[in-house]
Amino acid sequence: MSLLKYIERLKRMDDLIRRKATGKAEEFAGKLGISRSQLLQDVKELRELGAPIEYSQTIQSYIYTKPCSLNIDLNSVKGGKNIFDFFEQSSMAGLAFSNLLVQ
Repeated sequence: MSLLKYIERLKRMDDLIRRKATGKAEEFAGKLGISRSQLLQDVKELRELGAPIEYSQTIQSYIYTKPCSLNIDLNSVKGGKNIFDFFEQSSMAGLAFSNLLVQ
């Protein structure tokens, strides 16, 4: 998958989570055009990198448990290195989740 497609998918995931419009895992995956297993892997990776994502049984949607922001900065991308970076001390560069007081 190309970097741009992956970034677009992450932005779409963020938008759906922010709007509490993901639905269950199967529906969320369908909205993104990926398999359920790929969705669960992506969510797991985002959680490991600091994204406060949980599934709410009450509203049947993935949600952020605290205000946050997805930040993508491709200016820090350097050849030969991992290209993503999350706010919380990661070895990846360019992508960040930062906690906000107000969203």
